[in-house]
Amino acid sequence: MNRSDFTVEILRYELESIVGADHVVTDEAEMEAQALDVWWVTRFWRFSDNDFPKPFAIVFPETAEQVSRVVRFCNEHRIACVPRGGGAGDSGGASPIRGGVVLDMKRMDRIVSLNERSLTVRVQTGIIQKHLEEYLNRKGYTMNHFPASFTTSTLGGFISTNGTGVLSSKYGKMIDMVHQLEVVLPSGRIFKSLPVRLHSTGPDYSRLFFGAEGTLGIVTEALCKIHPLPQKRLFRGFLLPGLAEGVEAGRRIMVNGLQPSLMRLYDEKDTGHILTKQFGVDAQGCVMLVGFDGRGRVVDAQYEDAREILEAAGARDLGEDPGKNWWEGRYKSYYPPNDYIAYPWMTAVTDTVAPYEDIERIYHEMRRAVEEGFAQWGAQFHAHFSHWYDWGASFYPTFLLKEYPEDTREAMRLYNRILDAAARASVDNGGVINEHHGIGLRSGRLMRLIYGERYDLAVDIKRALDTQNIMNPGKLGLGD
Repeated sequence: MNRSDFTVEILRYELESIVGADHVVTDEAEMEAQALDVWWVTRFWRFSDNDFPKPFAIVFPETAEQVSRVVRFCNEHRIACVPRGGGAGDSGGASPIRGGVVLDMKRMDRIVSLNERSLTVRVQTGIIQKHLEEYLNRKGYTMNHFPASFTTSTLGGFISTNGTGVLSSKYGKMIDMVHQLEVVLPSGRIFKSLPVRLHSTGPDYSRLFFGAEGTLGIVTEALCKIHPLPQKRLFRGFLLPGLAEGVEAGRRIMVNGLQPSLMRLYDEKDTGHILTKQFGVDAQGCVMLVGFDGRGRVVDAQYEDAREILEAAGARDLGEDPGKNWWEGRYKSYYPPNDYIAYPWMTAVTDTVAPYEDIERIYHEMRRAVEEGFAQWGAQFHAHFSHWYDWGASFYPTFLLKEYPEDTREAMRLYNRILDAAARASVDNGGVINEHHGIGLRSGRLMRLIYGERYDLAVDIKRALDTQNIMNPGKLGLGD
């Protein structure tokens, strides 16, 4: 046993005294798996037979008090502390680049209480979102948070990236769905925000932790907003004359308060790649899927007004099958063999959000930056607009290269160049990169581009709360 092995054994014993010997893992295969997420770069680097940073231990806490003790342990020994949910992120946000301890939160999956009067559920954040939704459905309720990684990711993971689901146009982002947070701070102290989300009792300090990706603390419990299961769900598909007509129709539907739960506008390439190839939609061009849910008469009235707006924009009704079939099979696009990650291709999603006056221009500039800027590599670009608000919208662009340099480092440089070009096309035209996927390692270097000197406040908050920089170091462009 060398000195390093001896140190690990001493530290492992201390961790076992906190969570129990059965809940500390140092198996090499498990640690290699827990070092990666679905980000193309981490997988490409590792599967090119390069070493990748690994933790020295994975810890599975069961309570906030155990999380607190582990964080205090990491502070005492100046060891990096990386929280992990389901590991389905695509930005390297859960990669332990400084080694240290990974806190796998999935044992913390207890539903604490259900309040049927205020329509809330209090739950530990290690629960898989699918399991939480199944519990609520059995009681006659829903959280209406259905992201692509619904079956694999935890509630805490969605809070840490301020995630968005496919019904966000009506129900909002994660920050709109949570009333109260319990957070273990980098010092090990446990913070609980006020029991209501809307107040003027000073700032709502809980907002610091939405999208913070574990850099400011570990969210251990949340009081979430729930809804009765809808009386009716209605879906429809429409073929638009072009992207401009689709964006304008979507804008009019939102600013008129029609509250579509689902509204997805596909450009011509995304229509072919997703709707035609995977769902059998017989249409070429820009297709919009719309959906409404709630009480039956309300749903019917909202849909009729939306239909009038779409028909005025020149849309052709494709019937209910495109929207209904997509809803029933909505997750298959994100898993093999349909998802690009199933193939040895270079790919990334560079989601962006912007006001209506800028969003369409950003789409065209981003497409030009990718397809023209990297034409020598045969770069492809396609997108759909999937999260709409009364002030603007988000679209979900994907770039794809089927051929790229064999040299690992050259390939990674090319990947970053494409990502940077797409990001600049958004930021230079009034947009903000990343509507819901997280920053992590992938886009940390771009935070100064987005915020400028305003990012100094984020750095100050990080230094004030995490004096030893142990909490998920290296993420969000916050240093080390």
